[in-house]
Amino acid sequence: IELDGVVVTVSKDVPLNSMTSLSARQFSVEETQRYAGGMDDPARLVSSFAGVATPSVSANGISVRGNSPGGLLWRIEGVEVPNPNHFANMTVAGGGLLTTISNNVMGNSDFYTGAFPAEYGNAYSGVFDIKLQNGNTSDRGYIFQAGIMGIDFAAEGPLKKGKNASYIMNYRYSTLGLIAPLLPSGAGVIKYQDLTFKINFPTKKSGLVSFWGVGGIDRNTTTALDSAEWKTDFDRDNSNALPYMFASGLSHKIILDKKTFLNSAISSSGSGLKFEEERLDYNLKPHPQSNLNNSFLRFTIQSIINHRFGEKHTNRSGGYFSYLSYIVNVKQAPALGVPLMQMANGSGQSYLLQVFTQSKINPTPRLTFNLGLHYQHFMLNNQYSIEPRTGLKYKIDSKQSVALAYGLHSRLEMLPVYFADINGTYPNKDLKFMKSSHFVFSYNLKVTHNLRLSIEPYYQYLDNVPVSPDSYVSSINIENNIFFNEELVSEGTGRNVGIDLTLEHYLKNGFYYLFTTSVFDSKYTGVDDVERNTRFNKNYVFNALIGKEWVLGKRKNKILGTNFRLNYMGGNRIEPINEVVSLAIQDVVLAETPGHLAYEDKFNDMPIFSFTFSYRKNKANYSSVWSVQVLNATNTKQFVTNYYDSKTKSIKQKYDGIIVPNISYKIEF
Repeated sequence: IELDGVVVTVSKDVPLNSMTSLSARQFSVEETQRYAGGMDDPARLVSSFAGVATPSVSANGISVRGNSPGGLLWRIEGVEVPNPNHFANMTVAGGGLLTTISNNVMGNSDFYTGAFPAEYGNAYSGVFDIKLQNGNTSDRGYIFQAGIMGIDFAAEGPLKKGKNASYIMNYRYSTLGLIAPLLPSGAGVIKYQDLTFKINFPTKKSGLVSFWGVGGIDRNTTTALDSAEWKTDFDRDNSNALPYMFASGLSHKIILDKKTFLNSAISSSGSGLKFEEERLDYNLKPHPQSNLNNSFLRFTIQSIINHRFGEKHTNRSGGYFSYLSYIVNVKQAPALGVPLMQMANGSGQSYLLQVFTQSKINPTPRLTFNLGLHYQHFMLNNQYSIEPRTGLKYKIDSKQSVALAYGLHSRLEMLPVYFADINGTYPNKDLKFMKSSHFVFSYNLKVTHNLRLSIEPYYQYLDNVPVSPDSYVSSINIENNIFFNEELVSEGTGRNVGIDLTLEHYLKNGFYYLFTTSVFDSKYTGVDDVERNTRFNKNYVFNALIGKEWVLGKRKNKILGTNFRLNYMGGNRIEPINEVVSLAIQDVVLAETPGHLAYEDKFNDMPIFSFTFSYRKNKANYSSVWSVQVLNATNTKQFVTNYYDSKTKSIKQKYDGIIVPNISYKIEF
């Protein structure tokens, strides 16, 4: 039979992982990099998806369905990695300033908001499963980009002409770091740099070997203001922060037979922070305020085997064994002029074991079952968790489908939580895994080839939530865990209930739009059986994105792009202040008072308007792109902190309107 041609199309709403039933979205770099407000940062770009909120304009934390950003699992090339953000966990646990991975080397990836497959462990809210691109095997190419945010250089190509081995890499350095010598000596300067690379070595009989790595180094130095400008205690501080992270792996993939292939990897990763701070008294004499030196290392061996038993049954099983090494040393002065006090202290090693099995079963062409089981064991305190995962998807017709899924998930606490030093004891060392049960229903309608509608109601129940035995404090509300020093017990509960809606028009004839709405309620209960809002219970998030591209010029080689986004979120939750005690000691003391529960009230809603304009010119040997991106163009102000005003002798709130502009030029050749 002779055919005129075959056209292969990919459904853009289907994740790369075929064993997913629902609550998953493929992160297409080519499409999502158009989204206004994304600043070319993958973590900010996914905030356009339904069910996702960002706690702050100035940080890129990913809060999924009312959960803490700290509940998210980050994976790169199938390997669990520490929070891959610059200034990670310093403004919000689980987030940072921007992701260390550039869009220049990132490939299409998967993002999950709940009930994810059995191969994913150590997460209770969501998963960002990041893939890196493979380098070009035939031609070498280069990218240079300069903008307000940073300067990038990327390269890719064959290791040797005529061979299939290839490389791809990207290096970035902050623009502010480059111009630091020109800035005033008292200006606080944020410096960062990162490197990402991947090298592929295909062989004829021994499979595909890949070596990859991601790393970032940061520095932030602040200097006390002139004493005439002092309003808050923070105005009197000198500090120096040196955070870093890295992850690298050697991966191997081999086809054993027509039905079986094996993926294996050995990897190392880590993160750390050195932080020193001093505070000036009113005689301009400095006093040590805090001193921190934390480092975490992880070495993992993993292997996953995929086998197709037949047309109706495919199984994927494997395991991960991780060696964990840690140094936690946190000191802070309880008051000005008082010696530093140990807040957290510990060093040593431990192990984390994870094994899983999952199957995809198609009893009929329209019906799919995804069944799995995940087990993890933390050897520091001998805690373990057995987690069933199941999903069902039914295709009503060529345009409609429904799905139902359940998953039990759990995650380790951040290591400083386990080593909180309470009068020389470590009461948190035996905390249980916090467990999260996800129940999700999904309805998907393909209105046209380029327009889809998705509706997902869900319910999430949290158990073994670490809470304080005598206050409202809980680990799920930790905004910054660097100086965490609270005793916790695994006796809290919680629940998240809501619905996510998505209406998406894929790019066609240069036009696209995306509307997402999330309405949810996030609560937790402490040992006192009082139900409270979580810190991240914004109640609603609305996104409206629209973009249009025009092809210009006689040769049709120029593209003008415009993209707009309105992100409307409920306000952040308010933590109550004990004003009587605060005024007495001239410092902010957070505590519940009669009639004021923690996080009962909210700050004002936050409408964030952002836009992007771009102009691309394509030539035979190179392409160039001018881009103007502005995040929060309307200068919406957000709450930053409470502080004691030494001049008015009162407690005040600080708000900042943060406009984030980025003008850049990129050339690809």
